[in-house]
Amino acid sequence: MRRKFFVMFFLIEIFFFPNFVFSQNASEISQTLVPLEVYVGDVAEIRYSFKLDLDFPFEENFEKEIDVEKIPFENISDSLITKNARFFRRDDDFTFALKFIPWRTGTISFPSFNLFSVLELDDADMDENYSFNISLLPIEIKSVVEKTGRVEIQGPLPPLVIPGTSYVVFVLVVVTVIFLAAIFHALVKFHDLRRWFSQIKVRRMRRRNSIITLRKLKKNLRNGNSSDIEFCARLQNIVRAYLSCRFDFPFASESARGMPIAFQKIFLGEIPDFVFPVLDDLTSAFIRTDYIRYAHGSIDESLEPKTEHEANLAQGERKSLTATFAKAVKIFESDMPE
Repeated sequence: MRRKFFVMFFLIEIFFFPNFVFSQNASEISQTLVPLEVYVGDVAEIRYSFKLDLDFPFEENFEKEIDVEKIPFENISDSLITKNARFFRRDDDFTFALKFIPWRTGTISFPSFNLFSVLELDDADMDENYSFNISLLPIEIKSVVEKTGRVEIQGPLPPLVIPGTSYVVFVLVVVTVIFLAAIFHALVKFHDLRRWFSQIKVRRMRRRNSIITLRKLKKNLRNGNSSDIEFCARLQNIVRAYLSCRFDFPFASESARGMPIAFQKIFLGEIPDFVFPVLDDLTSAFIRTDYIRYAHGSIDESLEPKTEHEANLAQGERKSLTATFAKAVKIFESDMPE
């Protein structure tokens, strides 16, 4: 009778309490703490290793990362921070590894938990009754004071000076100063060089402008088939185009009597002495050619004396007007400062 009772109790235990059977077949359970002495703020790792006499539902060399949020450590969350956790199998050895950082001294007691509940396996063949409790042993966290032996607040350490570094720093400072000075000198020289090339370009453009202008004046003078009006209009267009290019000023729209005011604007109110004679002759030539162009057939031609008011060029006047404008061009290109 007593034998039958024990057999029935064993069968009930197998069918209704498989978790208990699983736990009882675990052997060679060990826990390792790395490092052996853990202080506040250290990164430490607990390794909980064990063997099972029964077939465990994992293939050899199985390894899986565990979500630390799934491990029920809420009651000790103010004592440590869990960085990561993993479970792996090597042959018949099974290991649960937990890496953490403690923030409080004293004893930390870990709550036990079901390994299968935190692994989150998706195996359809996995028996829902599989269970294995991980029960970590308490660990002792030491204070930094115990490690250093100092209880007072330490002042800031002075900068670490390596022998010979002062000379290196001095050399670096000198090299940096020389390098910056060289860059500054190069920029100045580059600016001067760029300005020099720019001046050469301007001189070439002005010289070309003057040569073309003088050629056009000669060509216009040799054209004996043009009327006085055509001659004067072409003469003014040639000279106005030259002056606009030479002084970068809109002489094309400037009136003949406004020439002195235009040159005052160009020279900022201080016209050079050698420009006055040229400016008078230039203004007179523009006024004369304007009269030839616009007074022909007007009432001004009827005024006395007719030799002065006749809207026709006198003999040799074409040559003299051309010479006046050519002289102004040559003076502006030779005597005029840059």
